[in-house]
Amino acid sequence: MKMQAPDDGVFASIHRVFLPKWRSQLNVLFALPTRTPLQVAYYRSAEFRDALNELLPHHELCLAHLIRTGDYVRALKNIPTVLEMTDAISLNYERVKARGGKKSLKEWVYTIEASRLLRYERRAIDEFSLVTLVSSTDRDFLLEGRPSEKILVCSNGVDLKNFPFSTRRESKPVIAYIGNMTSVQNMDACIYFAEQVMPLVPRELDAVFRVVGKISDNDAERLRAYANVEVTGAVDNVADAVVDARVGVCPVRLAAGVQNKVLEYMALGLPVITSSIGLEGFSAIPNHDVLVADEPMDYVKMIKQVWERNEWALQIAENGRSYVERKHEWSSQLNGLVVQVSDLLSRHPVFTH
Repeated sequence: MKMQAPDDGVFASIHRVFLPKWRSQLNVLFALPTRTPLQVAYYRSAEFRDALNELLPHHELCLAHLIRTGDYVRALKNIPTVLEMTDAISLNYERVKARGGKKSLKEWVYTIEASRLLRYERRAIDEFSLVTLVSSTDRDFLLEGRPSEKILVCSNGVDLKNFPFSTRRESKPVIAYIGNMTSVQNMDACIYFAEQVMPLVPRELDAVFRVVGKISDNDAERLRAYANVEVTGAVDNVADAVVDARVGVCPVRLAAGVQNKVLEYMALGLPVITSSIGLEGFSAIPNHDVLVADEPMDYVKMIKQVWERNEWALQIAENGRSYVERKHEWSSQLNGLVVQVSDLLSRHPVFTH
């Protein structure tokens, strides 16, 4: 609530509304017997709605980030509305639901959410002037073969200034993973890698698995219990945290959308080994821009090659950086959205302040 606003000129004004956690928890409790997605209920606030309704008449377009804020403007008709959905969250939750084995409390909540979200997200497509997603995989999942001119696939970009390329000739034997570890998909990926892949690595080479990103104390302790695993927690500069790494991995099994960590690895000059799910949303070419593995031994073989075939690994890294520069520089990714928003504004009377 007290974070200093950026001085980049993007926002003319910023309005902050505090939603107490107890209120969110009560919202979820009341939503359990209904068909409302729990995460939509979690973010419901009468104070926020009142502030929004006061502001809307003074604006020409409303852009909502994620369905949790889009819920406030679903019925809005007097100005264009854009839902920046990002991912088909229901696709991610369906994958959690389909996965066997023991589930955490958060994963059980996801299985409850999956069907609610799927209905909600598919209905939302028809309720907004424009919906944006970062991956064609997510678009196809939601549309089920239906055509729709309302969905724009607008992939993620990477700020190349904050992720400088460096050649990994003298790197340490570090396998890096970047991610917000409070998410189920990131924690699942790291547990899988620590449990299934890392025990096989010492047969071929000495290496450590370094997990970089926000994480709870309990989850950090859980990961550190595995052999050859380092956990940094949140860091001020991601590039600095992996400057000595040799390879970046993305062994996600539950994700949807576009994996930003893959873009960041490529930008930094780290050869990338990703799962097939982690490659969704990219047009990167396997074995040219990126390496793909889906079984533990496949990861080990790829890691070994990165260590032993230095020039080949450097070429993969250079190809990855080139791919990011061509395909995921922010201005090129956002151009389609700028054009569509301009078109929406041109088709509605401009409000005179």
